[in-house]
Amino acid sequence: MYNSGPRTLHLYYRDGHDRVEVTDADKSTVLYVCYRTSSKPHQTICRAATRDKPETMVGQVSFHHFKSDIDVHMPLNPGAAMRKTGWTSSACEVTSPAQDGAVWTWKRDGAMTSNLKLVDARGTVLATFDNASWSLKKQGTITVHEWMPPAALLDVMIVTGMGRVEYQRRSQKAHNGALATSAGSRG
Repeated sequence: MYNSGPRTLHLYYRDGHDRVEVTDADKSTVLYVCYRTSSKPHQTICRAATRDKPETMVGQVSFHHFKSDIDVHMPLNPGAAMRKTGWTSSACEVTSPAQDGAVWTWKRDGAMTSNLKLVDARGTVLATFDNASWSLKKQGTITVHEWMPPAALLDVMIVTGMGRVEYQRRSQKAHNGALATSAGSRG
């Protein structure tokens, strides 16, 4: 399919948790930067600057407070979209012109884990996200199973993967807040 086997990318928090850097397997070459804010767009993902090129915005992700919608805007890949597969489902379908009509799905990798996997319609795993919940500095890793995909496909994987991870983080935070409020009202 592409050039070689799996490649693990590392996600590190910077500036508190306002920025996440996606580094190559060497843990120092920054490939993408994800800027996080409390207002829309909640995430702006950029390809990192190189000697030859400035930082390039590849996607933005916005979340809704009272709906489970996830809005994705990718100026280099117009028409990219991500939507939950069902009202009670945690899985999100991903489509974009770069995928030539293929549908990918980000879903949980097990019932009791915050790890995710990106699969195609046949169930082939394209990428995985492993949460580093034990770390204050590292958000986790994304392993792309066939390296190096074309830039447009890698952009889709990173933008939607970062969006799905942030959606999960926000959902868990809201759930924990609701539990704390419920427990406080009983005592």
